[in-house]
Amino acid sequence: MREFYDGLSMGCFSFIPTGTSAVLNYASYVYSAIEGTLDSMDTLLKKGRINDAYVLVRKMFDDILVEIYIDVVRKEKYDWMKKRIVDDAEKWLKGKIRIPKIKLILKFLQDANCTKDIYPFFGWETYLKKNRELLDDSVHSNRYGRLLLNCSDVAISDREKHLQNIDIVLQQIFTIHLSFIFHLNPEYLMSSDYMEYLEVGETPPMGCENWIAPFAQEAFDKFIKPHNKLAKYIESTCCLEIE
Repeated sequence: MREFYDGLSMGCFSFIPTGTSAVLNYASYVYSAIEGTLDSMDTLLKKGRINDAYVLVRKMFDDILVEIYIDVVRKEKYDWMKKRIVDDAEKWLKGKIRIPKIKLILKFLQDANCTKDIYPFFGWETYLKKNRELLDDSVHSNRYGRLLLNCSDVAISDREKHLQNIDIVLQQIFTIHLSFIFHLNPEYLMSSDYMEYLEVGETPPMGCENWIAPFAQEAFDKFIKPHNKLAKYIESTCCLEIE
C-alpha cells in the first residue's frame, strides 16, 4: 500500500486540480500523507501498540473519504464558463472550513453524478459501518480491553485476532480508495512511458497514453480483481488498458 501511494503521489503531481487556485496538485500531498500514516502504523505495530494502530486506521479511513469527497466536489461543481473556483474545495485547502460529517459525505457520494454508479459496490451501511464502530472503540476508549492492546507485555488471548482485524479493515478501505481513483482519475495511474517519449523528443506510440503504470496494475490485481463484479465494472469504464 505504501508503494502504491508513493507511485500515485508522483504520478498525479503534474495534473492541475481544476476548481482550485492551486498550480500543483494538492492530491499529491494527500497521498503522501496517507503513505506516512501507513508508515506510522508499521512503527506502532512493531512496538506492539495495537490500540494506537487501530486509531490510525480510523484516521486513514477519514482521510480517504475526505480526499474522495473534495475530488468529487470539484468535479460536480466546476463550471469552466461560470465557476472556475469551487468554494468548498478552495476553502478547505486554505483551512477556512471544516469537512462535513461522515453521513453527509456518504450521502453526497451516493447522489453525485460521477460516483453514484460505483458507490453501491461497497457495503457502506453493513460491514463498513460495523468496522467503523470497531475503530471508534479505540478512538474513544469505549472498552477497557482496547487500552490493554497498547500494553505489549500483557498476555492477551485474542491479540492475533486484532492484528487480523487491522489487516481486513485496511484492505477494505484501500480497495475503496483504489477503486474510486481508477473511476475518477485514471490519468493518475497511467504509465510514465508517454511523458518519457516526449522528454527525449520522440513521438509516443499510438495508444501509449492508455498504458497502465506497473504499481497500479499490481494494486488492481491484488485488491480489486478478487471482487469480480467490481473488477469488471472498472475494466469496462476505465480508459486504461487494465490486464
